[in-house]
This record gives sequence, structure tokens and C-alpha cells, in this order.
Amino acid sequence: MATVFFVSAFVWFLFMSEPNSKPVPPHQPSHLRMVEEAKGGTKQKLLTFIQKSNPKLSKEDGVEIAYWIDEYSKKEGVDPMLVAALINRESSFNKAAISQTGAKGLGQIKSFNFDSLGIDDPYNIKQNVRGTVTYLKHLFTLWKGSANKTRLALASYYQGPNATKKKQDNMPEHVTNYVDDIIKRYQDLNPSARSL
Repeated sequence: MATVFFVSAFVWFLFMSEPNSKPVPPHQPSHLRMVEEAKGGTKQKLLTFIQKSNPKLSKEDGVEIAYWIDEYSKKEGVDPMLVAALINRESSFNKAAISQTGAKGLGQIKSFNFDSLGIDDPYNIKQNVRGTVTYLKHLFTLWKGSANKTRLALASYYQGPNATKKKQDNMPEHVTNYVDDIIKRYQDLNPSARSL
């Protein structure tokens, strides 16, 4: 009889309790795990590049940036070294960077793209890296049939895909310089890579 009463009371408690209104936070590995995973391999190479590019950056931020670039690049099938070169060009790995045009964070993402890229906080390393990689993947998809898809995707990241479509045969010099600069950083980071 006591068992029946206990089970009844527990069931009543479950149904009468207010549901937990807080969403379950997305997976965030511990900093220690990120550090461990950064020993050797792609994450280590990214971390070394990040620290060399921005010596003032905290070790914690450098580790987290390298971790998420590698994780999201693998997930989306984008070269993590290219993502690192792009972020280096955009913000020098400064998560608090704001451009003159209002673009924010590591990948210098404009606020009108936040919703479509799932960004609530543009200064959050994980969110901004995820948004940067997702957007770059989208741009590669737009140009997948082109022999110059990397250059056109990078130009689109800078000036938007519509402007790139209109000017793809005669890019303005500042756009070409932007693309060349990212490719040079990519080749410095990854000298054995084939040319883009």
C-alpha cells in the first residue's frame, strides 16, 4: 500500500509541477577538453596561426576559436584553413571587432544576417564561427559550377553574391585585393595546399 501511495504522489508531482521553461543549452565542451583536442592535428595548426596572427589574444579565446573553426568546418565540408584565413582578414581574430559598416565579431557578420545564421550574440565565439562557416558554405554552393568558385565565394563574402554576379568578369580592384589577401594568408597557413 505504501508503494502505491508513493508512486501516486510521484506521478501527481510530475503532472502538477511547472515545466522547466529554460531551454537546454547547446553542447559546449569544457575548456580543458578544447585544450586537449588542440594538441596536434588541425586544431593545433589553427591555434598556432591564430596566436601568431594576434599575439594579444588570450590563450582561452585562441583555443576556442581554433576548436570551433575546426569543428564547424568539418561539419560543413569547408577547408578550416580557408575559414581561418578569412577570419584573420576580417577581424584579426578579435571577437569584439566592429567594422565601420557595423559588421560584428570574428567573421564580421552584418546584423541582417543574424537570424538566418542562428546568431543571438555576434560576439560569442561559437555562434560567430558557426555563422561564418555556414555563410561561406552557402556561398560555395552558389558558385559550385564555376572554375573560380573559391575566388567568387570570397568576393561574395565581401560584397554580396548579387554584386559578384554582376561584376564577376570585371571585379573592382578593392575586391580583388581582398580575395588575394585571404588566399595569401591561406597559402601561408597551408603551404602544401593546391592553389585556389
